Amino acid sequence: MSAIPNILSITRIILIPVYLYYFINANYLTAGILFSISAITDFFDGYIARKYDAVTDLGRILDPFADKLTIISILIALLISEIIPRFIPIILLARELFIFIGSIIAYLLGFDFIHPSKLGKFSIFLLYLAIVLQLVGIKTVAKYLFYTVVPLNVFSGLNYAYSTIKYLSNKNNK
Repeated sequence: MSAIPNILSITRIILIPVYLYYFINANYLTAGILFSISAITDFFDGYIARKYDAVTDLGRILDPFADKLTIISILIALLISEIIPRFIPIILLARELFIFIGSIIAYLLGFDFIHPSKLGKFSIFLLYLAIVLQLVGIKTVAKYLFYTVVPLNVFSGLNYAYSTIKYLSNKNNK
């Protein structure tokens, strides 16, 4: 059972070039379906790992790595394609890269990964939903979701930075 979450994370990484292929070729429906499958595996890998006590050292690195690769790749594709206003993927990419680089630095300094907040998880869920809706052609709802997601993601990114600084300063004081 402990291998299943890691297999799901690896599946998510493997799906990246596949949905990007369809995205680049303007087959947005197929890209949206494949991206949805990727998002679902993101939910299930964490759920299975926690429920069945199947958290592994590999999974603790692989899952957030797959998460960031997934979201950064689709945001770059959205930025290049211009199927949504450019400022949306630019702001979201800045947040994702900030958190990704910060996590790597903290890890290299010997600190544990900082776990995302409920707000961060909720904002990523809404972002995934907005992307899928945009790709499958439900653009009006997607537009409103994107405009909701941007401030939520910015706020959750600032909250993540605050939590990280607080965590690191507490660890250094011990």
